Amino acid sequence: MKKNILITAPCHYTQRLLTAFEKYKEEVEVTNIAMVESTFDTANDEMQKLCADLGMFDFVVCLSRKAVDAMHNCCDRAEQLDKTQFLAIGKDNEYLHDVLGVTPPFISKEPSPIGIAHALQERGLNEGCRLAALAPAFVGMVEPRTVPDFMAKLSELGVQAHRVDAYVNMATELSARKQAYDLIIDKRIDCVAFTSGSEVMAFNDGLREVYGTDACCILNDVAIACMGPYTAMQAKRIGLKVDWVPAEFNSFDDFTACLVEHWR
Repeated sequence: MKKNILITAPCHYTQRLLTAFEKYKEEVEVTNIAMVESTFDTANDEMQKLCADLGMFDFVVCLSRKAVDAMHNCCDRAEQLDKTQFLAIGKDNEYLHDVLGVTPPFISKEPSPIGIAHALQERGLNEGCRLAALAPAFVGMVEPRTVPDFMAKLSELGVQAHRVDAYVNMATELSARKQAYDLIIDKRIDCVAFTSGSEVMAFNDGLREVYGTDACCILNDVAIACMGPYTAMQAKRIGLKVDWVPAEFNSFDDFTACLVEHWR
């Protein structure tokens, strides 16, 4: 019998994740219910100021593909982009090149914000470095620790880091999230697959709003998989059990392969 996996990624990531599952379609079925939606303001004052001051920064770090899109929306002229160097996480470096036409000076071995911090330190680029981090603002939901922990690590390393709220993350409608909870209660889901801390927070917030403080009991008979250790750390911080975390987390292909291998 096929296993049914619930994916909770935002819509702009969903197609890539579904494509990664396609090769396993004889073994798993995928149900897609997004927990988070992302958007950016075409007249974002913070982004406009960043684009005007790019020369003040040694690096601009795009912490997601949505951050790359926000950068493209506000500042996509080569003569502007050449004033600094851009960094991204894992496969997002390819997207950075495709959308902005820029090549990062290096790609961190660990595909995470903390991985970028360590890569700066390894290259001796940290002390006194001026860096802008393009991150999401959070509306109507608690922010996961990913970006705050990254900023704290940069500060610890002597980096002069400036956070720019490049776009907005918010939870999807509670009625949509409740469809996911109902499927879990009806035992029609074998595994919930989270790809980010934002999804974890929105999923958990809705679960507790609908079912109260004993909400986690609903998850007793379903596995929880997290794409990487930082997403898993966020889930554990708020009391969710985590069953599977892939050893490699460079791409959605790594994540889907890990899930299917567990069942094989």
